[in-house]
Amino acid sequence: MKTGLFRIISVCAINFLLNYLLLFPLGLFQYISTPDLKMFGLVGLVVSGITAIATILFYRLVDRKKINTLGFRMNNKDLLFSLTSIVVTVLLVMYVVMIGSERGVISAEWNLQVLSEGRFYSLFLLVFASWFIAALYEEILFRGYFVANLHFLTKKKLYIVSSVIFMIFHIFKGLDPVSIVVLMVMSCVLLYVYLKSGSLLPGIFAHLIYNFATSHLVGNSEIALLKYNGDLGLFQLIIIVLYILITLFLTNVFYRQTVSSTISENVHS
Repeated sequence: MKTGLFRIISVCAINFLLNYLLLFPLGLFQYISTPDLKMFGLVGLVVSGITAIATILFYRLVDRKKINTLGFRMNNKDLLFSLTSIVVTVLLVMYVVMIGSERGVISAEWNLQVLSEGRFYSLFLLVFASWFIAALYEEILFRGYFVANLHFLTKKKLYIVSSVIFMIFHIFKGLDPVSIVVLMVMSCVLLYVYLKSGSLLPGIFAHLIYNFATSHLVGNSEIALLKYNGDLGLFQLIIIVLYILITLFLTNVFYRQTVSSTISENVHS
């Protein structure tokens, strides 16, 4: 067995076990989708933080490589991509939800008065930080660590292997045919961002803002700026498809050519 593949199996086993132990024996799973944003944020920071640290330590102690070799870089292009992704994704989600409301699929209304409440900002930062750490953990593991250790695979096989494992890791939240396809496609998109940019950070921000916008910034959470009740149905799929297309478009605009780095050079065509 190739060393890289053995390390992938090992780090995945460690992370899967950690996720299981934290979510179930410790009873933290109940807070993954709780409306109590304080508990949601704190539990998210703990679970994602512990697994992120475990992955980083594994890379440092077992792979014996410096953490910055994973691609922790933020130049002007990366910053502009990240900011654009954040703004465009939020506007996209709000726009589609408003269309869904106009069509009578859901009932949506602005909740901007929440901006005058001091509690909003503390909860906003906590939930945002929780999603950031979650995205950081997943990008380090499924993009950074996988690319570093599966360089012997062709690019096509790398996309397949990483997306399948990414999907399996979401089994605790429940999987159905639609979510399986969505998770695998999302994984491929974020891997594409990583390989084109040569940095983890653009993918981290693109990842976190989708989760944050669709789960809390728009919806029925306490900090939602645009509240709605009901099931988006087909409009949820429209959000996903448009998000994927926009992310691919922004990646090609900002990173016209694959960054010349050890990250991209180690991946075969």
